[in-house]
Amino acid sequence: MKHLFRLFVAAIVAVLPLVGCEQTNEQTKTPAIEIVAVTTTDTTISFAVSTTNATEWCAYMLYDGDIITAETVLSEGTPIPASGVVEVRGLKSETTYYVIAAARNAAGETLSNTLTMTTKAQGDNGGNDDNGDNGGNDGGFELPDIEGVENIVIEKTKDGRWYEPYNYYVTFVRDNGDRIILDFYTLDETMSQYFPYGQYTFATNYQPYTIHSESSGYIPAGSNADGEGYLFTDGYVSVDVVGGYYAIYMMLTYDENGTSKTIQGYYNGILSGASVPKGDDEGAKSLIEVLNVGTNSFQFRINAEEGQYWRCSVVDKRVYDQTSSNPGAWVVTYGFMLSGTLTFNWEDGKECEYIPGYMMSVSSSTDYIIMAALMDYSDGQENSLLGGVEIVQVRTNAEAAGTGSVDLTIKEIGQNTVTLDCVFGDNVWCCYVAMLETSNLEEIKDGKYALAGYDSYEECMLSLVPGLSHDFMRQFMSSQYGYVWDGLKYGTSYTPCIKVVDMNNGAKFIELDPFTTK
Repeated sequence: MKHLFRLFVAAIVAVLPLVGCEQTNEQTKTPAIEIVAVTTTDTTISFAVSTTNATEWCAYMLYDGDIITAETVLSEGTPIPASGVVEVRGLKSETTYYVIAAARNAAGETLSNTLTMTTKAQGDNGGNDDNGDNGGNDGGFELPDIEGVENIVIEKTKDGRWYEPYNYYVTFVRDNGDRIILDFYTLDETMSQYFPYGQYTFATNYQPYTIHSESSGYIPAGSNADGEGYLFTDGYVSVDVVGGYYAIYMMLTYDENGTSKTIQGYYNGILSGASVPKGDDEGAKSLIEVLNVGTNSFQFRINAEEGQYWRCSVVDKRVYDQTSSNPGAWVVTYGFMLSGTLTFNWEDGKECEYIPGYMMSVSSSTDYIIMAALMDYSDGQENSLLGGVEIVQVRTNAEAAGTGSVDLTIKEIGQNTVTLDCVFGDNVWCCYVAMLETSNLEEIKDGKYALAGYDSYEECMLSLVPGLSHDFMRQFMSSQYGYVWDGLKYGTSYTPCIKVVDMNNGAKFIELDPFTTK
């Protein structure tokens, strides 16, 4: 296991109060603390911690097995939470370690039991399976046996949804069909497709790293989630990444008809509706892989298992930014569904080989968003996200500078027409001519080109001119003499804008002096 719940040893201060333990009202009772062995690898050991009345400080130490005091552990040891799983890293292989913990409150200090744990031989990590299986698995993790706590097996997650950037609602499914519904609140600035790591505890507020206790509960198989389950009253959920997938440990308590029940479980797999951020784990999987980017094309591959269905959508970023849809809603609504590993040559004006009748559109110097998500196609649930939506942004290259030129001369101006000569120079393959209202052109110059995502006015016009509607643009494949341009407004100032394409596919933008119709 590469790293399990780094929260507890590397970043505990960021998630828990400095004291590291929960507050209680029983200040007069000395604390109790117990530690239980969980698992070992060749360089790590992990153990579970549970305490009672530990209101001020909790810590652990590795020591030589001789006599030790609680004061020594608390002053020289490493802080730990009052409950949870702690992993200790950087150990020697095939070595025996003694582990002890201590807790403190206003009434006194208490030592825990001592654990004797031996690391495995180098390279032997207890069957940590990374076979690409996207389903839930234990990844070699062993749940500790804790009196009064039922160990459960979580098979999968489903129906994960982001309702706001910081509100994530997901269902975990047990092997017996029971459901665990959790309503998480994360960080306001969190990107909606990622789920922040850390420890989440129950509360009735909407603060970061909380699980809302009024909308989270345990639902027995066959029961309706609306009023037929049991709300959780206590517990916590720890989130990390192991082997490229989310690693989730949960300890949850609920009241079933007057009887308090506590369950614990571990899940290592896809978290429905949430993607694993790239770079957070060396084994992280990338669903979208961009292979090549050109001027009016790009190539990408969807990396899915054989028979695994997914939805994908490609959209101009300017279009996507004008909508309020979240990534999941966009993919389900507009994405095309295919399966397995496929490579797309997304080229302007060409038909997509996998989607009959679908014509691809790509402009130069333009940002595009590629979105893809694995889909749950079981029982006909073709619009249910299995994993999160992965998003990749691609910017097409600017066109190469051209050397061609044209000479456009205005011969006669009417109320709704203009007559012109358009004479090609050497090395010209074709040109696009647009009659733009001068007032609109000035707005583009004044900054709208930047708002549209272009680095310069010229770059914007090279992309804009060929894309204008037929009423205001013509494509000439040879010199034109006495060409009558109709459909103009009377009494309106127009500026001829030309894109020239040379024989080497280089492009040049030319802006002429404005004229006014009569």
